[in-house]
Amino acid sequence: MELRAFEEQVDRSATPAALWTLCTAFFHAHRIARVTYHHLPPVGAPDGATMRFRAEGFPEDIVARYVADRMWRENPMLRHARTTAEPFYWSEVAHAADLSDKAMALFDELVAAGLADGLGVEVFGPNGRNGYCGLGLSASQLPLPVEEVRDLQRVCQVAHLRYCGMLADELGAPPELSRRENEVLGWVARGKSNASIGAILGISGHTVDAHLRRIFLKLDVGDRISATVRGLGVGLIHTTA
Repeated sequence: MELRAFEEQVDRSATPAALWTLCTAFFHAHRIARVTYHHLPPVGAPDGATMRFRAEGFPEDIVARYVADRMWRENPMLRHARTTAEPFYWSEVAHAADLSDKAMALFDELVAAGLADGLGVEVFGPNGRNGYCGLGLSASQLPLPVEEVRDLQRVCQVAHLRYCGMLADELGAPPELSRRENEVLGWVARGKSNASIGAILGISGHTVDAHLRRIFLKLDVGDRISATVRGLGVGLIHTTA
């Protein structure tokens, strides 16, 4: 399947299951039988504590243990992916990482099963809603041509953005703040006191406090830090605010 045709089918995918089937079919057609996807919502988002994980082509017992033991918390590929925008090979990261005993045991199992290497791709979404795609490769496929790496990165990114759109529909719109409430929240996020915010906006500190109480109510939080975290997680705070 050509990239343009793939992108058109991604746009027409109506459900996460259909999108996953489309993606795995594309990868299988390019001799990639093992695929993982981690969806990494930002802190403060309504689903900020939810890890969405899919896997194809890996032994079921390994996948089940990975999920049951919440091993993504120790996955060195995820840690490394957060530090780079460039695709990377798993073996390079695993050899350089300080793995926990549990993660090392899992990696040793993958090595024994001939599943230990592949391409890691960090993908980026709105308001810090990022993800990670792992594409398992055989030794005969390594290293991939640079052009193929870029094509795979593009495929992962396009699919991730479509999934983010599906989740946006599922999670609903963020709380609606007034223009002034948005301004106040933006300055709160910058660490300004009520008095300072009042001076900046030309309103009294008491008025700032009233805006802040309404913000807390709308965001369902009880303090300034929580309001900032929630505001960032749902995209209400921007650097230009």
